Amino acid sequence: MAMSRWTAWVAAGLLARLLMIAVLLMSVRFVLANHTEVELINIDYYKLQSYSYVVASAIIGLAGSVLQIPVALYLLCKSKRMTTSAMILDISMGADMVISLVLTSGVSAGFGATNDVLQYVNGATWKDPAVQKILKDYYGRAIVALILLLVGMLLSICATAVSARLRSKAINDREFDGA
Repeated sequence: MAMSRWTAWVAAGLLARLLMIAVLLMSVRFVLANHTEVELINIDYYKLQSYSYVVASAIIGLAGSVLQIPVALYLLCKSKRMTTSAMILDISMGADMVISLVLTSGVSAGFGATNDVLQYVNGATWKDPAVQKILKDYYGRAIVALILLLVGMLLSICATAVSARLRSKAINDREFDGA
C-alpha cells in the first residue's frame, strides 16, 4: 500500500515525537539516578541548580510531546478523508517551537554548569584525591544524561520542521483549491 507524501510527513513527525519521548525519559532517569555520597560543609554541593532545570525542561518536553501524539494520530487517521484544519497545525507548530526552545535552554544550562564545575574540580587542590575522583565520575555520568537531552532536543527540532512543513502544505493546498 503506497503512502501519500502527507501521510509520510505525519508519520515522520509521529516517529520523531515517540523517539523524543523515549530519549527524554532516559535522560530524566539518568539525572535522577546519578548521585554520590560526598558532603562538603554539610551540604550536597555537587547537586547543581542547573540539573533541576535540566529535569524540568525534559519533563516539559515530555508533556508537550505526549500532548502532540493525539494530534499526530488524528492527522494520520483523518488525512485522506477530510482537509486538515490550519488552526490545529498552527497550534502544533507553536507547541513544537516552545518545546524545542525549552529543551535547548535545558541543554545549554546543563552543559554550561557541568563544564564550569569540572574546571573547578580539576583545578582545585583536594586534601583527599578520592573526593576529586568521585566528583569527576559524578559529572561524567551527568554528561550522559545531557547528551540524551541533546538528542531529544534534536528530535524536537525535527518534529518542529515536520510541523512547519505540514502547516505550509495545508495552507498552500487550501489556497490552490480556492477555499
